[in-house]
Amino acid sequence: MPSSYGAAPGLLPPRDQGVVVAMARILVSEADPDVRRLLTVLVSRLGHEVVVLDPDVVVPPRGDLLLLEPASTTSLEHGRLVRAYFPELPVICMGALPEDGAFLARGPLTFLPKPFTLDEMRDLIARAVSPV
Repeated sequence: MPSSYGAAPGLLPPRDQGVVVAMARILVSEADPDVRRLLTVLVSRLGHEVVVLDPDVVVPPRGDLLLLEPASTTSLEHGRLVRAYFPELPVICMGALPEDGAFLARGPLTFLPKPFTLDEMRDLIARAVSPV
């Protein structure tokens, strides 16, 4: 999509990346509605499907990755559900884990501390969803 469609320069992935990553289904758990909308736009522009987890979800949908803000109790509950139903699902935490979030380390876990760049997010997502 050209930047003339309303995308600010630098928000779109470069066209000539050497690594090709297939579209992934990325679950997003972020309490702040503005940050949640921004994550949805950015992850979509990276070519992935975004599934925003509802605060009242009982069984999380299948995904390839969970992007999680661990400071929120709702997001921690989403992480707990993901670890219960999909223990090997990679989780990217956008912040430091609180003590009661240590359970997330029982499966694939990496950190993307805020503020982060689009390139940092793209690289972590690509590494998390790429087959080894």
